[in-house]
Amino acid sequence: MKRTLVHFFKGINCLSVFLLLLICLIPIVYKEALSEEGFSLSRIISSVLYTLPVCFLLACIKKKRVFVVLSSILMVVSFFETIMVVLYKNFLIAGNIISALNTTADEGSGFVMGSLHALPWALPVFLVFGLLVWRYKKPQKLVPNLLCAASFIILSIVFLTFQLRVKWGGNITTRFYVEQNVLSRPPYNFWFQSYNAIEQQFQKGYIKEAEKMKFGAKRPKINEKESYVLAICESLRYDNLSLAGYGRKTTPLLETLDNLTLFSDYYSAANLTMYSVPQIVTRATADNFVLNYQEKSIMQPFKECGFKTFAISADNLICNQAYRYLVKGCDGIFNYNAGEDARLADIVDSLSNIYPKTFFIVQFFGNHSPYRNFKKEQNIYRPNPVFDNSSWTDHKAVVNAYDNTVLFTDYNVYHIIKAIDKPGYQSAFLMVSDHGADYDTGVSDHGGNCNPRKAEYHVPLIVWNSKVWGDKYPQKKANLLSNKNKPVNSDNIFYSVCDMADITIDKKYSMPEWSVFAKNLKPHERKLLVPDGKNYIIVKLYNENCKSHSTLYI
Repeated sequence: MKRTLVHFFKGINCLSVFLLLLICLIPIVYKEALSEEGFSLSRIISSVLYTLPVCFLLACIKKKRVFVVLSSILMVVSFFETIMVVLYKNFLIAGNIISALNTTADEGSGFVMGSLHALPWALPVFLVFGLLVWRYKKPQKLVPNLLCAASFIILSIVFLTFQLRVKWGGNITTRFYVEQNVLSRPPYNFWFQSYNAIEQQFQKGYIKEAEKMKFGAKRPKINEKESYVLAICESLRYDNLSLAGYGRKTTPLLETLDNLTLFSDYYSAANLTMYSVPQIVTRATADNFVLNYQEKSIMQPFKECGFKTFAISADNLICNQAYRYLVKGCDGIFNYNAGEDARLADIVDSLSNIYPKTFFIVQFFGNHSPYRNFKKEQNIYRPNPVFDNSSWTDHKAVVNAYDNTVLFTDYNVYHIIKAIDKPGYQSAFLMVSDHGADYDTGVSDHGGNCNPRKAEYHVPLIVWNSKVWGDKYPQKKANLLSNKNKPVNSDNIFYSVCDMADITIDKKYSMPEWSVFAKNLKPHERKLLVPDGKNYIIVKLYNENCKSHSTLYI
């Protein structure tokens, strides 16, 4: 027996097993070290046991070229898992993969630039991998290698059979344990989350039957020229607006406008664009997200009422293939590169002059990380990494850069409003942000944090109206002012935008009590989509850290 064990371990090359195991464990150890729950040795030990079969299998490979290729894949997976842990204190999730597939080159490069400070943490992965390749030796015995490979295959079959059983008809507690403690940890996590991402994309594709639907939209005949805007900012925090009481003057232009209303208790329904934007422009909610695919967007009621409808983006996002279904059927799409926010107002101005009744969805690049989206005119708060070569790890410099992007957003939003503030026009404007930004903890400078905080969800809801609109709808105006401190979220936007233009829709789609212009605005249980392993989970909003005692998988 002793001799057999000696031959076995001699055959599989123990050094290779150890180094492969170390590559897999680096992100796991980092996660434990950075966890707010504290370091858990038991979780490390269990991870070792779960990871060993992969290491044994790779150590059995006789050809160095094959070994290097497969271990390189393991290294790359571990590298990205390490980056995610440093940025978000959690491993990769399906939402991250879907978001990466649906993002633009500009957003992708922005993420890379904003992640540079995490790269040194991942260097140990490369160093261990280099040592592994340098010290590679062929397994010495064929039989032990075969035994090792066979044992792993048997283990895999048993494991997969067990997983299939618990996924379809097994105990939910057992399923949760397997997913959270095995499949959601490196090295399995990347493949598990990739599978989940593909599954979600295929299962939740746009339903063609939605193309035939109508909301039965109606409105009174109005003789005045009209222009309405739903604006979506990117990563704009509520608490960085001087309009909201922030100590720095970050919204000087908006503060000069009459008839502007800021809501104090608005929360986005998600901390990633791919989940938040659909809930802004459709009737989809956190616990009924599939409506995003089953129904048309806010464009449709306006089209049914004779408006010319346009989608205008400086994020190169809402107009690309991943999100085009959200504005499908509109009369025009204007898609600019990220950061070209200043161009949007001219388009709104021109089109509102040409057509007597217009509706716009406008999407800014705004405050997306890294915080470079501002001009010299907004370079007020210094030093910052954009103009002064300060470090992106310098918290004060990062805040300065972010506040300058808020100044630029203030400039662009102000000029959009001025573009529809024409003499005699019955115009109104409603703006929200897709999500906020969390730079306070040093964990992330963008949304998508797997341990989300208030700053990622608490964002501004701003409404402006022209004098003609205010004179036409004095009761709506009064209701708006009385509702500005009531709790609202993304669920309210679809119905509010319809009500803003005095559009009513069929009763089976209508929720008039959810409009911010309603006299009887009905507070509802706000729910947020929060990343948690396989899925986003639904949590009830009840405190500033966005934690909940009640969760439900979607």
